[in-house]
Amino acid sequence: MESLRINRYLARCGLGSRRAVEALVNDGRVRINGETERDLSRRIIPLQDVVTVDGEPVHLAEVGRVLLLNKPTGVVSSLVRQDQRPCLLDILPDRWRQTRLFHVGRLDQDSSGLLLLSDDGDLAQALLHPSRPVYKVYRLRVRPVLGAVQLEKLANGSIVLDGRPAAPARVRRLGEVAGKVVLEIGLREGRNRQLRRMIEALGGRVLSLERIAFGPVELGDLAVGQVREASDDEYRLLHELMPAQR
Repeated sequence: MESLRINRYLARCGLGSRRAVEALVNDGRVRINGETERDLSRRIIPLQDVVTVDGEPVHLAEVGRVLLLNKPTGVVSSLVRQDQRPCLLDILPDRWRQTRLFHVGRLDQDSSGLLLLSDDGDLAQALLHPSRPVYKVYRLRVRPVLGAVQLEKLANGSIVLDGRPAAPARVRRLGEVAGKVVLEIGLREGRNRQLRRMIEALGGRVLSLERIAFGPVELGDLAVGQVREASDDEYRLLHELMPAQR
């Protein structure tokens, strides 16, 4: 079997993203064939090298699952219960609760729509890395109606958040109803509550926000609170967004 760099090997064992497992190596918690290993360039030969973390043997996991979840409003994007608020554990089917999953980014508690979950830490990290401009698409209802000049500020990247410009967004105006405008906006950044803050900077207020696509994967007709596995084609398209592996 092909050798793997130590961080990639540990990530594929289900111990976290490559950045997270690098900390295990740096802290001296990883041993290879009985010897503590702190060299991140070290390569592992699966089924030949014996790898332990904190004294426990680790093995390559069968990773490759991606789940699509339609997150309801009011639910926190966390797989760890932090307080009394509903979280993803409350809506995840029982058969997935024993799987080590990573949520790929977040949706704030007041937002709904498509959230990706995966047991592939490498994939989750790659889809969120700033060097990978993966667009997330949202449908919003905003009050009051924003004009063409205001929407152009979204599109040309002239809105400043936290002292630096937001990246240009893809903006479509879908319609106007009773003093509200419906927008479809694509973002490739993921700052905290970014889209809401951008609309507020234009003098508007977001009444509802739903993510309808993450890169090539679309929410489609997945019902609120429901989960399904990504199709083979969706999984392949997501993996095509990853950088070349070494």
